[in-house]
Amino acid sequence: MPDLMVNLGGRTVPLKDCFWVLFNGDGCAEGSQLGRCAVDEEQAHKRFTPRQRDRDREIRQGYRVELVDRGQWRREAEPCFMGRCQHEKGGAE
Repeated sequence: MPDLMVNLGGRTVPLKDCFWVLFNGDGCAEGSQLGRCAVDEEQAHKRFTPRQRDRDREIRQGYRVELVDRGQWRREAEPCFMGRCQHEKGGAE
C-alpha cells in the first residue's frame, strides 16, 4: 500500500513521518500522536479528546490540533513535553 502524502508548508511529505499535536490556548503542546493515527484535524482531536463536549470546550478555550513534520515537532512540541517551553504552564518562571 502506498504512503499517504500531505502538503505541509508547500512540501509534500509522507503522513507517517508527521505528528498530530494538540496545542492549548497558550500555544503549549499537551498531546502528540503519530500522523498515521488520523487523516484530518477532527479525527485527531477525537483521538485526543473523545467526548464531544470536552472538544467543544477546548475549542472555545483556543485549543487547536495541527499536523507537523519531525522538525516542527522538535521545535514546537518537544520543549513543552520536556518542561523547557516559554508558555505560561511551561518551563518559564
